[in-house]
Amino acid sequence: MQQQTSEQLRVWFRNVEPIYAELFNAAHAMCGNYDLAEYALRSAILDVWLQNVSGGMGFRERLRSALRQAAFEAALSEDAEGAEFTWPGVEGAREDDPILGQLAQEPIELQRLVVLRHGCGLPVKAIARLTGEGQSQIRAELNRFESRCRRRLSGQDRSRAEALLSRKLKKQLTRGGAGVPQISQVYRAFEAEADGAQVTGHRVSRIAGRVVVALIALACAAAFWLFAVLVQPPQF
Repeated sequence: MQQQTSEQLRVWFRNVEPIYAELFNAAHAMCGNYDLAEYALRSAILDVWLQNVSGGMGFRERLRSALRQAAFEAALSEDAEGAEFTWPGVEGAREDDPILGQLAQEPIELQRLVVLRHGCGLPVKAIARLTGEGQSQIRAELNRFESRCRRRLSGQDRSRAEALLSRKLKKQLTRGGAGVPQISQVYRAFEAEADGAQVTGHRVSRIAGRVVVALIALACAAAFWLFAVLVQPPQF
């Protein structure tokens, strides 16, 4: 593992900042609990850093994928049992928006299903794992909600209701505010964890190096012994 300075870590972390709020909001919807979501976010960021992935093509998708995996692990872990449900639902929705206005009127359980499906892009099977609801029930609830949205839309918007829903929900996930942990707080945790990972990685590298040297020494000793046996004159 390449040793990196604090400045290099800060430069790398700046690539995370544009989608930082989106990542946390998605984790909060998936985990249902603030602390579990923050843990999943930190785990995903560290995981991508350990893969030595920097900014550029595919970086954001790699982060989203790592976040999804970390959030599922957190949400389905023993720590999640009995954890308080803190997800606040869809906030800041304007009543004059036919889709978000309709969503704001729905029970928070349905809001979560809609955000997981159209905001996070999760398949129904994955949503069922997170919520404990049956897949057929989830599909029925989502279909009824989409029908209510279509009735509020006009003209050609009705035919593209699902696309509009996904676009609005994905944008909703990018909202920052008081419900998102301070980025400086998460960065400090990342810096400490990255530093610990670097120390551990160097220790493992040193141990592995010593093992390789020992194996080479043993191989050399065996080769000299075999050579000595082969060149020894036959005994009569």
